[in-house]
Amino acid sequence: MSMFNRFRPSAGLIVLGACCLGLAPARGADAPWKPTGNETPAGMKARSSAINRPKDPGAYYRVSVPDTLDLAERAWLGINHFTSIISEKDDCEMRWGAGPTGMSPFNPSCLQACQPKAMEAMGMLRLMSGSQQNLELEARMLEMLASHVGEDGIYYVVPTGGKKPWLGPEEMRPNANVHGQGRMLRAMIIWYQYTGNPRWKELVDRMVDGLDRVMVVHKDDYAYFPIQGWMPEEYFRSCYVKGRGWKDTSEPENERGGEEGSLFNHQGHIAGALANWHVLTGNEQALRLSGELVKFLVKPKFWLYWKGGAGEYPGVVGSDHAHWEAHYTGAINTLRAILEYAIATNDPRLKEFARDGYEWGRRIHLARIGFVGGCCGHPRLLGLAVKLSDAGVGDYWEDVDLYIRNHISEMQFTPEDIPDLKKLGGDATRDELVNATMGGFGHIFHKDSTALCCSPHGNMALFYAWDGTIRYSDGMATIHLLLNRASPWLDLDSYLPYEGKAVIKNKTAKEVLVRIPVWVDRNAIRCWRGSDRLQPVWLGNYIYIDKLQPGDVLTIEFPMVERTEKWTLYYMWPRPDGMPQPDVFTLKFRGDTLIGLSPPLVPGIPLYQDRPVKYAANKAPMKEVTRFVAPVALKW
Repeated sequence: MSMFNRFRPSAGLIVLGACCLGLAPARGADAPWKPTGNETPAGMKARSSAINRPKDPGAYYRVSVPDTLDLAERAWLGINHFTSIISEKDDCEMRWGAGPTGMSPFNPSCLQACQPKAMEAMGMLRLMSGSQQNLELEARMLEMLASHVGEDGIYYVVPTGGKKPWLGPEEMRPNANVHGQGRMLRAMIIWYQYTGNPRWKELVDRMVDGLDRVMVVHKDDYAYFPIQGWMPEEYFRSCYVKGRGWKDTSEPENERGGEEGSLFNHQGHIAGALANWHVLTGNEQALRLSGELVKFLVKPKFWLYWKGGAGEYPGVVGSDHAHWEAHYTGAINTLRAILEYAIATNDPRLKEFARDGYEWGRRIHLARIGFVGGCCGHPRLLGLAVKLSDAGVGDYWEDVDLYIRNHISEMQFTPEDIPDLKKLGGDATRDELVNATMGGFGHIFHKDSTALCCSPHGNMALFYAWDGTIRYSDGMATIHLLLNRASPWLDLDSYLPYEGKAVIKNKTAKEVLVRIPVWVDRNAIRCWRGSDRLQPVWLGNYIYIDKLQPGDVLTIEFPMVERTEKWTLYYMWPRPDGMPQPDVFTLKFRGDTLIGLSPPLVPGIPLYQDRPVKYAANKAPMKEVTRFVAPVALKW
């Protein structure tokens, strides 16, 4: 049964929830996160504004597909969540999250950095899903955020006449959170590609110039953002204040400074956004500033030996190999930025540095299933794996498959979670709040509410995997992941993990490469074009099929494999139940999908515990869905 059909509240409940929360009314008589089947390109054009109207509205069609993991379907949920936590009466600012006991309060980091992060994710999710939910509200939110980019090119949190005390002292505004500059850059770059609106380009170019002239300190051949602002509180202490500048512009001496006690989290990923902008538009100022920031970020003093310099493996120089003992998400963001600059300049040494850092980061916690790096780290790790694989620096598609099928998709709230959400007590029967939770992401340990730090990262990871599933160039379609995916070139139906079967419905491709997961017995693979049997031709881990015609249907089948593995998890953060550590876990997989886990990651928290029943069948259920195809590709 499709997850979209398991809970269908009445229209009255949805509208009541919207009114209570100050949100836009829900669309239609169904759950707002469910496609109505009536979406059209004309509807997308009519309901959007210039600021969020796609340059190509794509196409919708109904089709019967396997009821297996569908990332475009998850994107519908993501749009629902983000547009449901926008407060119209508070200038379209987002709340921290939602849960069955109420909407979370506002948080200073929302407008500073996390809402721009959600803005980036929303552009990706619109492209994936074609969702038309709350387009009008989204446009007003985008207008508000765009208006916060000042004439000097800095993204500011501005004075509000005392209306928003959570944003800090009025006399210390406008102020600019450094992390938020990178998030806003990335968001506007996505929306420029999605809409083609030159207004976004003007804002990004202005911001590149503003960061270069106003906020960074240039020194010798490198540049950095200072970490000492005028306010002592977290998320304020490292803000630039307009009219005052920085309190102290001295160069940071270690990684432990800035937002959340991490230089990397504070400023690490800005260089990547600048490098991408250069690749997209040829902006030379962006590339120069990106290079100066990367030269600062790769200084050995920031890449510490294990245990803060107390030792390292014999013969290993950790700073040469991107070994780090740092804020997990910040380190992964920084590695991705270094890689993006390396791609823009074709620097093989920096590419290797990023690869080494990825390998280091995937060795801790329980990375086998993507249970790693706190609430925001595992989605970032997936993005870095895709980037490295696309750049030819390594082949990490199997990692991506494991991450997305397991902990990343597990941590998103879906209709399957509604019964558990309603057991939490308090106002748990308020369906409007449960609906607003749908599509958000919980903490790495538990799912009782969403958070505006976790939800954007998790939803972006859905996009990274969806985007990486199929690549196309000059008539060649390359399938890296056996996941459901519609595209302009071909549609892919995946029957995994119920059956070892993938069906490819060709549209325009002339040739196709299909990556076969490493657990598959190559000798047992069977391939067909229509009813004609094909002899597989292997290119590495990929099957190659040529001479494709529009309308060809390719079927690849292989036996499913179940296996049991034991892994030891040493928690590098306090466990919420105070249990001793480490623990040895028994993991049962069907293909790359976890179908059994014991003991539970945390006693009393039902993560993965429904999977033995959920995946008991050996025949994939089918469903009718609205599929959306957008011919726009994003460079992220």
